[in-house]
Amino acid sequence: MLTIKEHVADNVPREIKIHTDSKITLQSIKNPKNHKHLIDEIRKTAISMEKQNWHITFTWIRAHVGHYGNELADKLAKEAAGGYNFL
Repeated sequence: MLTIKEHVADNVPREIKIHTDSKITLQSIKNPKNHKHLIDEIRKTAISMEKQNWHITFTWIRAHVGHYGNELADKLAKEAAGGYNFL
């Protein structure tokens, strides 16, 4: 499996901006006492990438206000969950 790290040349600025509408996820990533598996994996990946000169920024965006990427992510998540609407 190829990752983004393998597709960017060393001489290109290495910057990733991750936008999420989940405040709880951002709070969990920042909380050193939170050791849920997925949160730990996100942290490990970010630390590994930062050691390879990547600059990673996590930002919160408001949900359901027309951000194309966010709306697409919501649609794909619903499809992956079998079309269930959990709201």
